[in-house]
Amino acid sequence: MPVFCEECGFKNEVDSDLITEDSPPPRCQRCDSILLIPDLPPHMTVQVQPRKEQSAPQTSRLLELRFHDHIIEISEERPGVTMGRQRHNDLVVQDNRVSRSHARFEYRKGKFILIDQSTNGTYVFIKGKKAMNLKQDELPVYGSGIIGLGRKVTPDSPQAIHFTII
Repeated sequence: MPVFCEECGFKNEVDSDLITEDSPPPRCQRCDSILLIPDLPPHMTVQVQPRKEQSAPQTSRLLELRFHDHIIEISEERPGVTMGRQRHNDLVVQDNRVSRSHARFEYRKGKFILIDQSTNGTYVFIKGKKAMNLKQDELPVYGSGIIGLGRKVTPDSPQAIHFTII
């Protein structure tokens, strides 16, 4: 059954038949918060605050994007950056798998949000987390990592966009 995370809004698929009194509560695949499952008997309902990431500060001040010799800073003063193949973007990536207006970063309420608006998706590798393909969706980022527009990248790949939150 689909269950939306109360914390980040991500749609999770949960098999309610596998939830028992003895099993640990199901967690969001994106932010690791405990999912609140509707229609469970009251004795099986878990009311627990979401687990906080130690490396994810509540309010961040600056996100630094690095691509080749370009460095772009995102902050309250510059709350948005666009990435894509066309020249109107703040960060231009010439690759046939990159959309004209592929993705963007927004600074919202002290958090940095990566928003994919492409056909091929955006690959996100946050240090210490499992890699994911973001497609027509958004994701709060924290710590440091790499982004690949339209393809998987490695840290030394020429198409890798490095990010660090300071």
